Amino acid sequence: MSKQFSDTNEQTPTRRIGSADAYSARIQEVMRYDKLRSSEYPLVMTILRAVRQGYTEERWQEEQKSLLKTLANQPTDKGTAHSDASNRYEQAVLSLKDLTLWPW
Repeated sequence: MSKQFSDTNEQTPTRRIGSADAYSARIQEVMRYDKLRSSEYPLVMTILRAVRQGYTEERWQEEQKSLLKTLANQPTDKGTAHSDASNRYEQAVLSLKDLTLWPW
């Protein structure tokens, strides 16, 4: 009797690697044109790790709770895009979405 495969939300290792490679290439492209702010770089690196691991946004948020809380407690940077955001975390997410660096 043949095995039946059920659909799951988990990605195969090959697909995760492909996604991580594409995300890494996008990071390099954004950095090449000096569009990634240095303050967002650590956040992007945690996202890259999450993409490599196949994490959901919720799992990534759980692992980065301390960093995200710190960002959420900081006021926005008035000299950059999305200064109308409610906090630095929201501002960073909006900026990463603009750069197509938000994978979720």
